[in-house]
Amino acid sequence: MSPAALGLVLLSVCLHAGWNLMGKGRAPSLAFFVLAMGGGALALAPLLWLGPSPAALPPAFWGWLVASGLCQMLYLGGLAWAYARGEISVLYPVARALPVVLVPLVSMAMLGSRALTPLDLAGMGLIVIGALCLPLTSPRALRPSTYLTPAFGFALLAAVATAGYSLIDNRALALMMASGHSSLTAGSHFMVLQALMTLAWGLPAVLLLPAERRRLAALRQGERSTIVLTGIMMLATYGLVLVAMALTEEVSLIVAMRQLSIPLGVLLGVWWLRERAAPAKWLGTALMLAGLWVVALP
Repeated sequence: MSPAALGLVLLSVCLHAGWNLMGKGRAPSLAFFVLAMGGGALALAPLLWLGPSPAALPPAFWGWLVASGLCQMLYLGGLAWAYARGEISVLYPVARALPVVLVPLVSMAMLGSRALTPLDLAGMGLIVIGALCLPLTSPRALRPSTYLTPAFGFALLAAVATAGYSLIDNRALALMMASGHSSLTAGSHFMVLQALMTLAWGLPAVLLLPAERRRLAALRQGERSTIVLTGIMMLATYGLVLVAMALTEEVSLIVAMRQLSIPLGVLLGVWWLRERAAPAKWLGTALMLAGLWVVALP
């Protein structure tokens, strides 16, 4: 991998963990993340002037975009509501890693993708075992009530929504490429259009939920620069990976290295937010990271 591609992936890793930490540290809410997506989309809207016009995209693309925006909104809601109820050092790895298990299972069951190899299954098993270790404070905590919590439920919602938009985005980007986009212009256009569609889904949801509506009113009084900065970080996380993929043929290594955001998120939660540093949390993080690398590498 070239030094430039490596640097871009590592920067993306830091940005992903960073915007999650910013969301957790500021009274987590769907309102904050939705406004951030809108602010980031407006800041990066000039990218839409690169490459073919969005107006030339086929109707099927817009259907996939609508579905992707819904999944993205559910992902952000799941994250916000999980972070409001639990530790980011437990919930961030769950929401980040479980889609790696869900996407191939859904692809194989519904889309006829290739069968999973024994190595794939071993890696996925390590991810699940690691996720079960994260919230444990002692061996006695290994019981259903540890996992049957609202925080874990919302983290699972974020993971399922991530799997959803991952599969949808693949279809949408393929249509963009078939319409004359390069990989870079397709990625640049899509991250802005998806953010705008997330805003279109998210604002009605925020206005319908009383707690989110109150949070929206509070956010309007200030934090505008923080909201826009978070939004740019959210969109840039995806854009930097696309550029890195264009600079190297070792795409599987990029996919694996992106998972470094998981131990970074755990470390920042423990160090910056003073969350618990139980041995099981570090063991779970290590198992998940090992599983992710097994799944990602050829």
